[in-house]
Amino acid sequence: MSELLSIKEISQELGIPQSTLRYYRDLFMDYLPAAGEGKKKRFYPEAVVVFQTIAKGMHKNKSADDIASDLNQRFTRFIDVNEDDEKTQESSATYSQNDEIHQSQALTPLTQLDGSAIMAVVASQNQALQQIAATISIVNEQQEELHNLKQEVNKLEERLENELTNHFQLVDTQLRQVIEQRETRKTKSFWQRLFA
Repeated sequence: MSELLSIKEISQELGIPQSTLRYYRDLFMDYLPAAGEGKKKRFYPEAVVVFQTIAKGMHKNKSADDIASDLNQRFTRFIDVNEDDEKTQESSATYSQNDEIHQSQALTPLTQLDGSAIMAVVASQNQALQQIAATISIVNEQQEELHNLKQEVNKLEERLENELTNHFQLVDTQLRQVIEQRETRKTKSFWQRLFA
């Protein structure tokens, strides 16, 4: 038997907040293979793909009906049947016998799904906005750092230019002195240099 996963473990695997996964769970529980009840409910590993499909649909701004239709085409529905619960057995019998009741029962959850779907979309958009805000903050920090580095480079370039200017002035002065000394030696006659 494969190991069952909690919402927390699925959240870590998919990188989707637990609260968002709970919205998805509440909206599309029929498509999520699970065992247990309440806080002890755990999901089979196959549920990870279902959660991914739901998340992709939500990010594409699909309605809950469209996502349910996609899930219906790709996955098997799981209906939790408790043999001790007579109401479940009666509703199952009624469900299969009377199409009109089925249609009215199907319409009621759809209106509930739309509100829940909107909440799930809002939650995912809030998460996206938080990620955008964090990214903008990082970009602003990097721009500030880049600005500081540019200032530092400008100071270093200015310092280097000043040092090069001073160096060339010093070299130029020394060259002039050497040239002047040579010229003074050349202008003296042979006899002046000899007896000097």
